[in-house]
Amino acid sequence: MRFTLYFTLFAFYCGQAMAVDLVKMTAIQQKNLNIKTVKLQAETKTSGQVYPAEVVVPVNQVRVVSSAYAGLVDQLHVTAGQTVKKGQVLAHIISPELISMQREYLQSNTQKRLARQSLDRDEALFKDGIIAEKRLQTSQNSHLETAAQMNERRQLLKLSGMGDGSINQLEKSGRYQNGIALVAPISGVVLEQMVTQGQRIDAVMPLLKIAQLSPLWVEAHVPLTDLKKNHIQKGALIAIKDVDVSGQVITVLPSMRAQDQTAIVRAEIRRGIVESNVQLFPSQMVDVIISSTASASMSNFKVPTSALVNHQSRVVVFVQTDAGFEVREVKVLNAQGDITSIAGEFNGTEKIVISGTAAIKASWQGMGGE
Repeated sequence: MRFTLYFTLFAFYCGQAMAVDLVKMTAIQQKNLNIKTVKLQAETKTSGQVYPAEVVVPVNQVRVVSSAYAGLVDQLHVTAGQTVKKGQVLAHIISPELISMQREYLQSNTQKRLARQSLDRDEALFKDGIIAEKRLQTSQNSHLETAAQMNERRQLLKLSGMGDGSINQLEKSGRYQNGIALVAPISGVVLEQMVTQGQRIDAVMPLLKIAQLSPLWVEAHVPLTDLKKNHIQKGALIAIKDVDVSGQVITVLPSMRAQDQTAIVRAEIRRGIVESNVQLFPSQMVDVIISSTASASMSNFKVPTSALVNHQSRVVVFVQTDAGFEVREVKVLNAQGDITSIAGEFNGTEKIVISGTAAIKASWQGMGGE
Protein backbone atom coordinates (compact mmCIF):
# COMPACT_ATOMS: atom_id res chain seq x y z
CA MET A 1 0.00 0.00 0.00
CA ARG A 2 2.85 2.34 0.87
CA PHE A 3 4.62 1.49 -2.38
CA THR A 4 1.44 2.24 -4.31
CA LEU A 5 1.11 5.64 -2.59
CA TYR A 6 4.73 6.56 -3.32
CA PHE A 7 4.41 5.40 -6.91
CA THR A 8 1.25 7.51 -7.36
CA LEU A 9 2.98 10.59 -6.01
CA PHE A 10 6.06 9.97 -8.14
CA ALA A 11 4.00 9.47 -11.30
CA PHE A 12 2.00 12.59 -10.53
CA TYR A 13 5.12 14.67 -9.94
CA CYS A 14 6.90 13.47 -13.08
CA GLY A 15 3.81 13.86 -15.27
CA GLN A 16 3.15 17.58 -14.68
CA ALA A 17 4.88 20.91 -14.96
CA MET A 18 5.11 22.33 -11.45
CA ALA A 19 3.38 25.69 -10.90
CA VAL A 20 3.78 27.97 -7.90
CA ASP A 21 0.08 28.23 -6.97
CA LEU A 22 -1.47 25.26 -8.75
CA VAL A 23 -1.22 21.56 -8.00
CA LYS A 24 -2.58 19.40 -10.83
CA MET A 25 -4.27 16.18 -9.73
CA THR A 26 -6.86 13.91 -11.31
CA ALA A 27 -9.98 12.66 -9.59
CA ILE A 28 -8.48 9.13 -9.38
CA GLN A 29 -5.36 10.46 -7.73
CA GLN A 30 -7.46 12.40 -5.23
CA LYS A 31 -9.40 9.24 -4.38
CA ASN A 32 -6.22 7.18 -3.95
CA LEU A 33 -4.77 9.81 -1.61
CA ASN A 34 -8.04 9.94 0.40
CA ILE A 35 -8.43 13.69 -0.12
CA LYS A 36 -11.60 15.20 1.32
CA THR A 37 -13.04 18.69 0.85
CA VAL A 38 -15.71 20.89 2.41
CA LYS A 39 -17.41 24.05 1.28
CA LEU A 40 -16.37 27.34 2.87
CA GLN A 41 -18.67 28.64 5.59
CA ALA A 42 -18.98 32.42 5.82
CA GLU A 43 -18.69 34.15 9.16
CA THR A 44 -21.89 35.85 10.30
CA LYS A 45 -20.09 38.15 12.71
CA THR A 46 -16.76 39.93 12.92
CA SER A 47 -13.97 37.65 14.13
CA GLY A 48 -10.91 38.73 16.01
CA GLN A 49 -9.47 39.46 19.44
CA VAL A 50 -11.86 40.49 22.23
CA TYR A 51 -11.14 43.63 24.29
CA PRO A 52 -13.01 45.47 27.09
CA ALA A 53 -14.54 48.79 25.99
CA GLU A 54 -16.76 51.61 27.18
CA VAL A 55 -19.71 53.13 25.31
CA VAL A 56 -19.23 56.88 24.80
CA VAL A 57 -21.42 59.58 23.25
CA PRO A 58 -19.64 61.85 20.71
CA VAL A 59 -19.15 65.28 22.25
CA ASN A 60 -21.03 67.09 19.45
CA GLN A 61 -24.20 65.08 20.22
CA VAL A 62 -24.61 66.25 23.85
CA ARG A 63 -26.57 69.35 24.97
CA VAL A 64 -26.91 70.81 28.48
CA VAL A 65 -30.20 72.54 29.37
CA SER A 66 -29.98 75.50 31.77
CA SER A 67 -31.88 78.67 32.74
CA ALA A 68 -30.60 82.15 31.91
CA TYR A 69 -31.94 83.41 35.27
CA ALA A 70 -31.94 82.23 38.86
CA GLY A 71 -35.22 80.95 40.21
CA LEU A 72 -37.24 78.00 41.49
CA VAL A 73 -37.92 74.74 39.64
CA ASP A 74 -41.67 74.38 40.09
CA GLN A 75 -42.25 71.72 37.37
CA LEU A 76 -40.19 68.86 35.89
CA HIS A 77 -41.72 66.99 32.95
CA VAL A 78 -38.93 64.49 32.15
CA THR A 79 -36.43 62.31 33.96
CA ALA A 80 -33.24 60.41 33.18
CA GLY A 81 -33.59 57.75 30.47
CA GLN A 82 -36.66 59.34 28.87
CA THR A 83 -36.77 60.01 25.11
CA VAL A 84 -37.62 63.60 24.13
CA LYS A 85 -38.24 65.50 20.90
CA LYS A 86 -36.83 68.86 19.87
CA GLY A 87 -39.02 71.69 21.25
CA GLN A 88 -40.63 69.53 23.92
CA VAL A 89 -41.14 71.27 27.30
CA LEU A 90 -38.74 69.82 29.87
CA ALA A 91 -39.20 72.01 32.95
CA HIS A 92 -40.71 75.29 34.21
CA ILE A 93 -38.79 77.88 36.22
CA ILE A 94 -40.27 80.70 38.36
CA SER A 95 -37.83 83.63 38.27
CA PRO A 96 -38.10 87.14 39.84
CA GLU A 97 -35.23 88.17 37.57
CA LEU A 98 -37.39 87.40 34.53
CA ILE A 99 -40.06 89.78 35.82
CA SER A 100 -37.46 92.52 36.19
CA MET A 101 -36.17 91.87 32.66
CA GLN A 102 -39.71 92.11 31.24
CA ARG A 103 -40.24 95.42 33.04
CA GLU A 104 -36.98 96.79 31.61
CA TYR A 105 -38.01 95.63 28.15
CA LEU A 106 -41.36 97.43 28.37
CA GLN A 107 -39.57 100.57 29.58
CA SER A 108 -37.14 100.46 26.65
CA ASN A 109 -40.07 99.93 24.30
CA THR A 110 -41.74 103.06 25.69
CA GLN A 111 -38.51 105.05 25.40
CA LYS A 112 -38.10 103.97 21.80
CA ARG A 113 -41.67 105.02 20.98
CA LEU A 114 -41.14 108.46 22.57
CA ALA A 115 -37.82 108.87 20.76
CA ARG A 116 -39.55 108.02 17.48
CA GLN A 117 -42.23 110.63 18.09
CA SER A 118 -39.60 113.23 18.97
CA LEU A 119 -37.63 112.42 15.82
CA ASP A 120 -40.73 112.71 13.61
CA ARG A 121 -41.52 116.14 15.13
CA ASP A 122 -37.96 117.44 14.71
CA GLU A 123 -37.81 116.22 11.12
CA ALA A 124 -40.96 118.23 10.33
CA LEU A 125 -39.61 121.34 12.11
CA PHE A 126 -36.25 121.08 10.35
CA LYS A 127 -38.01 120.76 7.00
CA ASP A 128 -39.84 124.05 7.71
CA GLY A 129 -36.54 125.66 8.77
CA ILE A 130 -37.63 126.21 12.38
CA ILE A 131 -34.82 124.21 14.15
CA ALA A 132 -31.14 123.73 13.45
CA GLU A 133 -29.68 120.57 11.94
CA LYS A 134 -27.77 119.82 15.16
CA ARG A 135 -31.04 119.34 17.07
CA LEU A 136 -32.25 116.93 14.39
CA GLN A 137 -29.04 114.91 14.67
CA THR A 138 -29.51 114.73 18.45
CA SER A 139 -32.99 113.29 18.00
CA GLN A 140 -31.71 110.78 15.46
CA ASN A 141 -28.97 109.56 17.83
CA SER A 142 -31.43 109.28 20.70
CA HIS A 143 -33.76 107.15 18.59
CA LEU A 144 -30.90 104.83 17.52
CA GLU A 145 -29.76 104.37 21.13
CA THR A 146 -33.23 103.48 22.42
CA ALA A 147 -33.81 101.09 19.49
CA ALA A 148 -30.51 99.32 20.22
CA GLN A 149 -31.34 99.06 23.92
CA MET A 150 -34.77 97.60 23.16
CA ASN A 151 -33.27 95.06 20.74
CA GLU A 152 -30.69 94.03 23.35
CA ARG A 153 -33.33 93.39 26.02
CA ARG A 154 -35.50 91.53 23.51
CA GLN A 155 -32.60 89.19 22.77
CA LEU A 156 -32.07 88.62 26.50
CA LEU A 157 -35.73 87.62 26.84
CA LYS A 158 -35.36 85.18 23.91
CA LEU A 159 -32.28 83.67 25.55
CA SER A 160 -34.30 83.15 28.73
CA GLY A 161 -36.75 80.97 26.81
CA MET A 162 -39.46 83.44 25.73
CA GLY A 163 -40.44 83.17 22.07
CA ASP A 164 -41.29 86.01 19.69
CA GLY A 165 -44.98 85.33 20.19
CA SER A 166 -44.72 85.70 23.98
CA ILE A 167 -42.68 88.89 23.67
CA ASN A 168 -45.17 90.43 21.22
CA GLN A 169 -47.99 89.52 23.59
CA LEU A 170 -46.08 91.21 26.42
CA GLU A 171 -45.87 94.42 24.36
CA LYS A 172 -49.60 94.40 23.63
CA SER A 173 -51.00 93.42 27.03
CA GLY A 174 -48.23 94.53 29.40
CA ARG A 175 -48.83 91.37 31.47
CA TYR A 176 -45.70 89.73 32.81
CA GLN A 177 -44.87 86.04 32.63
CA ASN A 178 -43.71 84.81 36.02
CA GLY A 179 -41.93 81.73 34.69
CA ILE A 180 -39.76 80.22 31.96
CA ALA A 181 -40.57 77.06 30.02
CA LEU A 182 -37.35 75.23 29.15
CA VAL A 183 -37.54 73.17 25.94
CA ALA A 184 -35.36 70.44 24.44
CA PRO A 185 -32.73 71.86 22.03
CA ILE A 186 -32.44 68.51 20.21
CA SER A 187 -34.22 65.18 19.95
CA GLY A 188 -32.58 62.49 22.03
CA VAL A 189 -32.47 60.82 25.43
CA VAL A 190 -32.17 62.50 28.83
CA LEU A 191 -28.83 61.25 30.15
CA GLU A 192 -28.83 63.04 33.47
CA GLN A 193 -31.25 64.96 35.69
CA MET A 194 -29.24 67.35 37.87
CA VAL A 195 -32.07 69.08 39.79
CA THR A 196 -35.29 68.12 41.56
CA GLN A 197 -38.69 69.77 41.65
CA GLY A 198 -38.83 72.57 44.25
CA GLN A 199 -35.10 73.23 44.10
CA ARG A 200 -33.74 76.78 43.82
CA ILE A 201 -31.21 77.26 41.05
CA ASP A 202 -28.64 79.85 39.99
CA ALA A 203 -28.35 81.41 36.55
CA VAL A 204 -26.91 79.10 33.82
CA MET A 205 -26.79 76.21 36.30
CA PRO A 206 -26.93 72.82 34.45
CA LEU A 207 -30.36 71.24 34.90
CA LEU A 208 -30.62 68.39 32.35
CA LYS A 209 -28.27 66.69 29.91
CA ILE A 210 -29.66 65.41 26.60
CA ALA A 211 -27.82 63.35 23.98
CA GLN A 212 -28.43 61.72 20.62
CA LEU A 213 -27.49 58.03 20.86
CA SER A 214 -26.81 57.33 17.19
CA PRO A 215 -24.07 57.04 16.20
CA LEU A 216 -22.15 56.03 19.32
CA TRP A 217 -18.47 55.57 20.10
CA VAL A 218 -16.82 52.67 21.88
CA GLU A 219 -13.36 53.11 23.36
CA ALA A 220 -11.38 49.90 23.82
CA HIS A 221 -8.18 49.48 25.82
CA VAL A 222 -5.82 47.54 23.56
CA PRO A 223 -2.32 46.35 24.61
CA LEU A 224 0.39 48.09 22.65
CA THR A 225 1.80 44.78 21.40
CA ASP A 226 -1.58 43.92 19.82
CA LEU A 227 -1.70 47.11 17.76
CA LYS A 228 1.16 45.95 15.57
CA LYS A 229 0.61 42.21 15.81
CA ASN A 230 -3.07 42.39 14.80
CA HIS A 231 -2.70 45.36 12.42
CA ILE A 232 -5.26 47.42 14.35
CA GLN A 233 -5.51 50.74 12.54
CA LYS A 234 -8.08 53.23 11.32
CA GLY A 235 -10.68 51.41 9.24
CA ALA A 236 -10.52 48.10 11.11
CA LEU A 237 -13.86 46.34 11.66
CA ILE A 238 -15.34 46.21 15.14
CA ALA A 239 -18.37 44.46 16.65
CA ILE A 240 -19.85 44.28 20.14
CA LYS A 241 -19.81 40.72 21.44
CA ASP A 242 -23.24 39.08 21.78
CA VAL A 243 -24.91 42.21 20.30
CA ASP A 244 -25.83 42.60 16.64
CA VAL A 245 -24.08 45.93 15.99
CA SER A 246 -20.89 46.77 14.13
CA GLY A 247 -18.75 49.69 13.05
CA GLN A 248 -15.24 50.82 12.18
CA VAL A 249 -12.21 52.16 14.03
CA ILE A 250 -11.98 55.94 13.53
CA THR A 251 -9.05 56.80 15.81
CA VAL A 252 -6.10 55.12 17.49
CA LEU A 253 -4.99 57.55 20.17
CA PRO A 254 -1.21 57.97 20.30
CA SER A 255 -1.21 58.30 24.09
CA MET A 256 -1.38 55.23 26.28
CA ARG A 257 -2.50 54.33 29.77
CA ALA A 258 0.58 53.98 31.93
CA GLN A 259 -1.19 51.72 34.42
CA ASP A 260 -1.61 48.75 32.07
CA GLN A 261 0.34 49.74 28.93
CA THR A 262 -2.69 49.96 26.67
CA ALA A 263 -3.69 52.40 23.94
CA ILE A 264 -7.19 53.78 23.35
CA VAL A 265 -8.86 52.53 20.15
CA ARG A 266 -12.00 54.54 19.34
CA ALA A 267 -14.61 53.16 16.95
CA GLU A 268 -17.90 54.52 15.64
CA ILE A 269 -20.91 52.24 15.90
CA ARG A 270 -23.66 52.88 13.35
CA ARG A 271 -24.96 49.73 11.68
CA GLY A 272 -27.43 47.73 13.76
CA ILE A 273 -28.39 50.29 16.41
CA VAL A 274 -31.60 51.43 14.72
CA GLU A 275 -32.33 48.23 12.77
CA SER A 276 -32.32 45.91 15.78
CA ASN A 277 -33.48 48.40 18.47
CA VAL A 278 -30.33 47.70 20.45
CA GLN A 279 -30.14 49.85 23.57
CA LEU A 280 -26.62 51.02 24.34
CA PHE A 281 -26.01 53.73 26.91
CA PRO A 282 -23.04 55.91 27.81
CA SER A 283 -20.58 54.45 30.35
CA GLN A 284 -21.86 50.94 29.60
CA MET A 285 -19.02 48.39 29.65
CA VAL A 286 -18.99 45.91 26.76
CA ASP A 287 -16.66 43.41 25.08
CA VAL A 288 -15.71 44.29 21.51
CA ILE A 289 -14.18 42.19 18.73
CA ILE A 290 -11.65 44.01 16.55
CA SER A 291 -10.55 42.60 13.21
CA SER A 292 -7.29 43.66 11.63
CA THR A 293 -7.16 46.33 8.95
CA ALA A 294 -5.73 43.77 6.55
CA SER A 295 -8.82 41.58 6.87
CA ALA A 296 -11.28 44.49 6.62
CA SER A 297 -11.19 44.31 2.81
CA MET A 298 -11.46 40.51 2.72
CA SER A 299 -14.29 38.11 3.52
CA ASN A 300 -14.23 36.13 6.75
CA PHE A 301 -14.90 32.38 6.90
CA LYS A 302 -14.91 29.52 9.38
CA VAL A 303 -12.89 26.43 8.41
CA PRO A 304 -11.72 23.25 10.16
CA THR A 305 -8.26 23.78 11.59
CA SER A 306 -7.05 20.72 9.65
CA ALA A 307 -7.47 22.69 6.40
CA LEU A 308 -4.68 25.13 7.30
CA VAL A 309 -1.15 24.45 6.05
CA ASN A 310 1.91 26.33 7.31
CA HIS A 311 4.50 27.12 4.67
CA GLN A 312 7.47 29.47 5.12
CA SER A 313 5.78 31.73 7.69
CA ARG A 314 2.60 31.76 5.59
CA VAL A 315 -0.72 30.01 6.14
CA VAL A 316 -2.39 28.55 3.04
CA VAL A 317 -5.35 26.39 2.08
CA PHE A 318 -5.85 24.18 -0.95
CA VAL A 319 -8.89 25.11 -3.05
CA GLN A 320 -10.32 22.43 -5.34
CA THR A 321 -10.43 23.22 -9.09
CA ASP A 322 -11.24 21.24 -12.22
CA ALA A 323 -7.53 20.52 -12.77
CA GLY A 324 -6.58 19.87 -9.15
CA PHE A 325 -5.96 22.34 -6.34
CA GLU A 326 -5.09 26.02 -6.12
CA VAL A 327 -2.96 27.38 -3.28
CA ARG A 328 -4.55 30.37 -1.51
CA GLU A 329 -2.89 32.35 1.25
CA VAL A 330 -5.15 33.28 4.19
CA LYS A 331 -4.93 35.27 7.41
CA VAL A 332 -5.84 33.57 10.68
CA LEU A 333 -8.16 35.76 12.77
CA ASN A 334 -9.14 33.54 15.66
CA ALA A 335 -8.85 29.85 16.59
CA GLN A 336 -11.30 28.03 18.87
CA GLY A 337 -10.71 24.30 19.13
CA ASP A 338 -11.16 22.52 15.80
CA ILE A 339 -12.61 25.63 14.09
CA THR A 340 -10.55 28.60 12.91
CA SER A 341 -11.72 31.95 11.56
CA ILE A 342 -9.81 33.14 8.51
CA ALA A 343 -9.88 36.04 6.06
CA GLY A 344 -9.01 35.72 2.39
CA GLU A 345 -9.97 36.46 -1.19
CA PHE A 346 -12.87 34.02 -1.60
CA ASN A 347 -16.32 34.30 -3.14
CA GLY A 348 -17.82 31.80 -0.69
CA THR A 349 -18.48 28.95 -3.14
CA GLU A 350 -15.04 27.32 -2.99
CA LYS A 351 -14.32 23.84 -1.63
CA ILE A 352 -11.16 23.46 0.44
CA VAL A 353 -9.18 20.38 1.42
CA ILE A 354 -9.54 19.18 5.03
CA SER A 355 -7.93 15.71 4.69
CA GLY A 356 -4.86 14.77 2.66
CA THR A 357 -3.23 18.20 2.86
CA ALA A 358 0.19 16.63 3.55
CA ALA A 359 0.17 14.76 0.23
CA ILE A 360 -0.88 17.87 -1.71
CA LYS A 361 1.79 19.95 0.03
CA ALA A 362 4.42 17.35 -0.88
CA SER A 363 3.38 17.53 -4.54
CA TRP A 364 3.31 21.33 -4.40
CA GLN A 365 6.89 21.41 -3.12
CA GLY A 366 8.10 18.86 -5.67
CA MET A 367 8.59 16.00 -3.23
CA GLY A 368 8.07 12.36 -4.37
CA GLY A 369 9.30 8.79 -3.91
CA GLU A 370 10.19 5.70 -5.90
